[in-house]
Amino acid sequence: MDLCGPIQNVVIGGYRYFLTITDDYSRKVNVYPVKEKRDVFKCFRSHQNRVERYLNSKIISIRTDNGLEFCNSEFEVLFEEQGIKVERTNTYTPEQNGVSERYNYPAMDCVKAMLNDSGLGNHFWVEALFCFTYAWNRFCHGKQKLTPFELFCGNKPSVKHLKIFGATAILGVPKQQRRKLDMRAKKGITVGYAQRTRGYRIWLPSDRKIIESINVNFDEDVGDRSGAVLDPPKTVSLKFDNPASNTDSDQESNKSYSDYDDSSVKSEFKMETTSGTSKSGESQSVSPMKFSLVRTAVPRKKGSRTDIYYYVSGSKTRLRSREDVRKFCESNNLSYDGKLFDFSGKKYLY
Repeated sequence: MDLCGPIQNVVIGGYRYFLTITDDYSRKVNVYPVKEKRDVFKCFRSHQNRVERYLNSKIISIRTDNGLEFCNSEFEVLFEEQGIKVERTNTYTPEQNGVSERYNYPAMDCVKAMLNDSGLGNHFWVEALFCFTYAWNRFCHGKQKLTPFELFCGNKPSVKHLKIFGATAILGVPKQQRRKLDMRAKKGITVGYAQRTRGYRIWLPSDRKIIESINVNFDEDVGDRSGAVLDPPKTVSLKFDNPASNTDSDQESNKSYSDYDDSSVKSEFKMETTSGTSKSGESQSVSPMKFSLVRTAVPRKKGSRTDIYYYVSGSKTRLRSREDVRKFCESNNLSYDGKLFDFSGKKYLY
């Protein structure tokens, strides 16, 4: 038994750690995300009750390190009452708890690889961990001739239903939940396998939630497997700072267009004058005008990376970074707020 964390990117439940409990005979792994270290005892008790009832046998011994989450009065009282043998590792000697430690390293490496390949944000690390553990228990390891699942449960597992993490999923919408003009299906992203039902866990970006369902079709092509593929374009509206009111400022504004030589960009920046002009030919007042930059996610054909660009609305001009946006705003007398622009390709956060 071992605790891994803290993990900086928390999810919607606020989880920062995960508890790993490995059966020493079958090597079957159970993982439990926890918010704080004090929640470890509650997770262990829940696991103990479920496993002892399923196997109709008692836990004989426990091996942990000397972390305070395991060395406290709650665990000591429980072990004393139930006669459970406790094996502690020496300080700074993780190899003495090698069964759990050897799982944590590949688990975290695979979680990072799965998140990077799928294009999903780091806030999905719990879903990736559950998905990895689900597959881990259904494959043989080392010198095992049977899978951990079969050794623990006595049943040979099927792997026909396994899907790629991050694959595009077409989720059928039950007729009880849709209206006359609603579509019969929604596009989502596969993030794992149902925990309490038979089916899959699908992240729906449009609804910002995860659904468990068996009524799903999958598209596992590499070209479509990117979280940013479903990232809809977002528009950022900007205002002119101190709009020009004389000939000199108009000339400066026109000069700035030379950096972005595109006729459609120039027309986008034209400002409307008010009708109240004087007969003496004085300069007309100018009203401030808004224009927009459209955020667009462009997945690369080769690899899992996704490029983010901000296009000037109505033109082909694209800005590749916050620095490009800042220079563009300064040269065209526009207000700039860096918080409005997100160039991260991992957009699906909780």
